[in-house]
Amino acid sequence: MKNYDIERILWPAFKLFLMYNYEGVSTAKLEEATGLTRGAIFFKHKTKEALFKAVIDKYVFDLKLGSLDINDAHSLKEFIDKFLDGVEERMNSMKSIIDIPDMHGGYFNLLYQAAKFYPEFGIKITEMFSAGIKIWEDIIQKAKDSGEIKPSCDVHKTALQFRYIYTGMSFEDSLYKGLNVDLLRDLYYSIYKGLENVK
Repeated sequence: MKNYDIERILWPAFKLFLMYNYEGVSTAKLEEATGLTRGAIFFKHKTKEALFKAVIDKYVFDLKLGSLDINDAHSLKEFIDKFLDGVEERMNSMKSIIDIPDMHGGYFNLLYQAAKFYPEFGIKITEMFSAGIKIWEDIIQKAKDSGEIKPSCDVHKTALQFRYIYTGMSFEDSLYKGLNVDLLRDLYYSIYKGLENVK
């Protein structure tokens, strides 16, 4: 198809899947949101399930929140700041371009829908979460080796603390107003203060 632009389909479809359950996104809604015909919408992704999977791949798996390379930071403290800045920047960016009510709750609902309608979602999301924890483990181990934090620090348990505070707050706060990054920053700094190797 000449001048075929998949973004013209994926972005409106993403917004629709945020607003409605998978079953609630009809071909008619997709046609209205994209301004395209049924044939154009399903030119590349032949079914709604295939289109949904493409949306999840692009807007969940390809947008790995906070997945910084540890080489981007020279210390655990700097990594924490970069991680939080990235979270805040992503949230502000999403708010500015997605004009729908309850965007935060909609995103978590999207994940639940993916668990139901995307066959490989469980495997992929587990791999993504594991990779996120590994990044925390690597930077914490680096900080431990450099003497930035106490040698008694349990690397794995500390990585889980940072990871699960973020994911837990993200979920709970999504139920009413969205993640409170300022509070998350305070909690992260509190953990860091307890780890810091004060000489």
